[in-house]
Amino acid sequence: MRGSVMVSGVSLDVVEKGQGRPLLFLHPGEGLWTDHPWIDQLAMHHRVIAPHHPGFGGSALPDWMGSVDDLAYLYLDLAERMQLRHAVLAGNSFGGWIAAEMAIRNTRRFAGLFLASPLGIKVGGVLDRDIVDMHAVPRADLLRLAWADPAKGEVDFTALPDTELAAIARGREALAVFGWKPYMHNPRLKRWLHRIDIPTALLWGEQDGIVARSYVEAWSGEIDRAEFETLPHAGHFPHLEQPAVFAERVRAFTTRL
Repeated sequence: MRGSVMVSGVSLDVVEKGQGRPLLFLHPGEGLWTDHPWIDQLAMHHRVIAPHHPGFGGSALPDWMGSVDDLAYLYLDLAERMQLRHAVLAGNSFGGWIAAEMAIRNTRRFAGLFLASPLGIKVGGVLDRDIVDMHAVPRADLLRLAWADPAKGEVDFTALPDTELAAIARGREALAVFGWKPYMHNPRLKRWLHRIDIPTALLWGEQDGIVARSYVEAWSGEIDRAEFETLPHAGHFPHLEQPAVFAERVRAFTTRL
């Protein structure tokens, strides 16, 4: 089911599928990929709620919105609006950053947090780059860095209608609005990760060239009793590259909550 939900004055394009424990999934900067099997795999055991971020899909991007803080509060309001209880909060990459910003603020409606290769913190020194600049590298290099099998990330842009091309461009612009400077992180977030008070799992794809294993391990070092595991044959988007295995990892986590 796909429809619009009005939350705090923002029209959100939200996809829902499946039954069971609610799982609010926040997508990476690549977009939601609703025609990909990841959502079907997760929906086998969860009620998946997957909004398009403002500026992506059919979601509005009001001119007053311009930070990940705004997104965190917006999705906390969405959880209230949908009356979620004992839900799982999950996010990949940019979506993982948003999920973490939510969790340091309020976990009342969530029983667990599942982060796959999250962006959002600063680990190295001032001149060290923790996160590859995905806007600057050539497309071929980005595919090689982000995917264990670059062919899985290929998109034939010449075959897409103008409406889809416009939506992709709009999403990329929105991602730049929310994460351009400083690049894809909040310098203060790492200091507040200790506030996360629900069970947390961190997953890193073993062929992820966007963020290193040490970067994701740094997250687990800041969150009390966080679990850390890796996923073979996967890069920066494990739910897209290994959807069945990813869904099983999520299910194994949620059954322990």
